[in-house]
Amino acid sequence: MTRVLAARPLAQCAGLLGKLRAEGWQAEHLPLMEIEPLPAALAALPARAVQADTLFWVSPSAIDTAWPVLAGLDLSGKRLACVGAASAKRLADLSGQTVLHPAAGSDSEALLALPELADASGQRWLIIRGEGGRALLADTLAARGARVEVAEVYRRVDGAPDWAAFDAAPPDAVIITSGEMVEQLFRLAGPRRMGTLQCLLYCVPHPRIAERLDAFGATRIVTTRADDAALVAGLKEWFRRHP
Repeated sequence: MTRVLAARPLAQCAGLLGKLRAEGWQAEHLPLMEIEPLPAALAALPARAVQADTLFWVSPSAIDTAWPVLAGLDLSGKRLACVGAASAKRLADLSGQTVLHPAAGSDSEALLALPELADASGQRWLIIRGEGGRALLADTLAARGARVEVAEVYRRVDGAPDWAAFDAAPPDAVIITSGEMVEQLFRLAGPRRMGTLQCLLYCVPHPRIAERLDAFGATRIVTTRADDAALVAGLKEWFRRHP
């Protein structure tokens, strides 16, 4: 049976694993990284959100971590934004509001290309994210005239994959959904597994993730749109062409 590992935080993995199993594959979670909320930052978030015109969530983890403390606020006068159609749908379902997001692309560059953001003069943005991350969005919005604040509401911590099981039966494919996960995979696996990792098939939702894998020597990479159905369809097409 085809065995596929999904490397994303467990809280966001259930839907993807279900779709993979519906194809008849053995699908398992690969716990490379988990999300640890930061209580002090979350406690301060509602007051900061009240002062903003636009609330931007950088990732599904940001939505999952921050929404519970914001759900009781009246956000009807504020613009909600994110990247990625799946994140936008989730945020719209939670908030009952329209969510600004790029129809083409699923990154900060695509968001910044929207005509609504060409002139950000006087706008007050609150970017909700984990510790670290890219500065492109904040820097570009500030250069366009916005006042930008960043709320770092979680940190990423190492997971604990079962490397003995991995060594005994390497997977047929790994779905990996962020560049940070690529770094985690090769760091946690250690040098002795480098050859195995380089030979695996990877399915990723963004060219930037594929570039990171390529830098580590991976040669079989499927790049799809950034939603679970597209990831599964990309793998299905690969296996159809390479029985």
